[in-house]
Amino acid sequence: MRFIVDSEKVNGELTFNSISISPNERYGYRPYELFISSIVGCSGSLLRNILKKQRYTFDLIEMEVTTERNPLYANRIEKLSIISKIKCNGLIETKHAEKLANLVIKNCGMIQSINQSIEISFAIQSVEWNGI
Repeated sequence: MRFIVDSEKVNGELTFNSISISPNERYGYRPYELFISSIVGCSGSLLRNILKKQRYTFDLIEMEVTTERNPLYANRIEKLSIISKIKCNGLIETKHAEKLANLVIKNCGMIQSINQSIEISFAIQSVEWNGI
């Protein structure tokens, strides 16, 4: 990866494409957005793969994220909560959903990189869905 810092943004040359990063949303993605996106990208892909390996049929995984930030300490993120809603035919039992969530937390590299400094919760809800 290669990054160039200019007056309004940081430009990154990444494997897939280039990206502009800036605290000002007019010039690029905010670092906060990219940070959360990396965690959701990692955990969501992992959840999808686990569900496929366990032969769950699902149409969609929707992930909602909330955070708590501390303005007294550089506005750092102190709590992060992810709720993954799996839209599928039939419902996933609560105990199994908890096991799936624990597998994701244990095996997601992005979560494991931050879990000592940010309080993380990851929950899975199944929503009955008929594809309409």
